Amino acid sequence: MPSVSDEKRLYQRIKILSDAFMMSARALDYKAVLRAATRHFQIFTEADASVLFLNTRDDSLTPVCSSGIPFSKIKGVILPRSLRLKDIVTHPVLDLRYTSFMNTPLIYNRKLIGLSAVFSIVPEKFHGLEHDKYENLFLTMLASYLAVSIENATLMDTIKSIESSKFDWESTFDALDDLISIHDKDFTILRANKAVARKFKMDIRQIVGEKCYKIFHCAEEPWKTCPHRRTMETMAPCTEMIDDQHMGGAFHVTTFPHVDVRGKFVGSIHVAKEIIGQKDILEQLIRPSHGTVAIS
Repeated sequence: MPSVSDEKRLYQRIKILSDAFMMSARALDYKAVLRAATRHFQIFTEADASVLFLNTRDDSLTPVCSSGIPFSKIKGVILPRSLRLKDIVTHPVLDLRYTSFMNTPLIYNRKLIGLSAVFSIVPEKFHGLEHDKYENLFLTMLASYLAVSIENATLMDTIKSIESSKFDWESTFDALDDLISIHDKDFTILRANKAVARKFKMDIRQIVGEKCYKIFHCAEEPWKTCPHRRTMETMAPCTEMIDDQHMGGAFHVTTFPHVDVRGKFVGSIHVAKEIIGQKDILEQLIRPSHGTVAIS
């Protein structure tokens, strides 16, 4: 049976995961998201230092943020695309005077988008995180949530660039697997990418002009935890985990405020990212264990 300290540690882990999951709703600024992700890994692993690497356009991993290490000392480090993921994970990515390290890949839709590297002066500091199955599971979930937050922030920057420079919205977002749409204040879909059409087996022309709750949830009124409604109420980003049979699974849904050329709020940009397995795992961990879950 888990001890009191084990249960306390378990719920501390869940709290960190919850904060990481909700991060995109609190900090949309790209640099703020990177700083928060770096700090989350440092706190979660109780490391002395943390560095966040992101995948660049040429598939090289480049440091973008650090905590506990002056960024000026590492900004020139580049991990070339020729390195295998196995080598990246098992070897120190920086030549620093720390006795232990741990590298955690950030993967979204089977694509490596980045890497979190943490360091400690304590030998074998991260041994438990790497080899205890529950600790490893928590770490994997944290990496997954932060990968989603980083992708959301990157996507929002892209949306802003497209709107400001009048690029072709459809051709850009039609190439993405995420469900992306723009909704007005009356819950009407103004735009949607091809991923939305594929998901619901409809023509885009049948989707545009319909209410979002009808298309996404086959409902006659807004979803009970509708992030679009909350974004309209708060004029701020909102993230929810939605599990809906009509959508065919569980999704991270993030809504971003959408403004016109005069800066007036006119609706939201809706991004739905499908997730596999995470919701069931988290519910399993939160559920009272009765001796079945123990963190050693």
